[in-house]
Amino acid sequence: MSNFEPPAPPPPPGGHGAPPPPPAGGYGGPPPGGPDNWDVGAAVNYGWTKFQANVGQMILAALAIFAGAVLIYGIAFFAIIIPAGDSDYSCSFNDAGEYACSGDNGGLGILSLIVLALLYVVFFIYAQVIGAGLIREGLGVTEGRSFTTAGVFKFENIGNVIVTSLLVGVGTFIGTILCVLPGIIFGFLTMFSLFFVVDKNLAPVDAIKASIELVRNNIGSTIIWYLVAYVIALVGAVLCGVGLLVAIPVILVGTCYTYKKLSGQPVAP
Repeated sequence: MSNFEPPAPPPPPGGHGAPPPPPAGGYGGPPPGGPDNWDVGAAVNYGWTKFQANVGQMILAALAIFAGAVLIYGIAFFAIIIPAGDSDYSCSFNDAGEYACSGDNGGLGILSLIVLALLYVVFFIYAQVIGAGLIREGLGVTEGRSFTTAGVFKFENIGNVIVTSLLVGVGTFIGTILCVLPGIIFGFLTMFSLFFVVDKNLAPVDAIKASIELVRNNIGSTIIWYLVAYVIALVGAVLCGVGLLVAIPVILVGTCYTYKKLSGQPVAP
């Protein structure tokens, strides 16, 4: 009887016992075989269906967000606007033709400017918390969880959220100064930056790079969704603004659906 034995299979790439190399592409790279059957009709239908399933919490969240904004504005009104309105400070041309100011400037002054600056900072942080919270809850819906108002107001990874928003804002502003179009392009390419911060816990620069890569790899799909979302928002605004209570949740969940599909992640039915 022969003692012949078949040769052992070759080791995997990278040496004996080494794991196979990772697939090509970064966080924003397309999944193997391309996007998982994304189409705009499915995205809109998914957003509308999930809005119907979570309508109570979504409307409650909208009212809570509005109440928070009114509270911040109310603080500014009582801390700055009312004192400024009671001021006797005025400016005019005198008999010599010179422009001069006189009187008590009331609430106008360094302290009021400091308070105003702090309120701007508070409002900015509030907006970022809300934005990240909405994305977090929207992604949760695509993962089979229910939308919750409490989840919108969670302070999670807020440092990376704020820095990412600042970088995107500065980049868009600089691009806008450069003949407007570069700003529009940069804002479009970075549309998923906060999604990567919230979903993948990426650092700000990495999240921006991942968003640019994802949009570039799916440029047709993202342009179509961007335009459709704009039309949905426009229709909601035309309906006396009340339509935005429906339009914004549909856009939010539809965008989360689009992000998940284009990045090759599963979506709950």
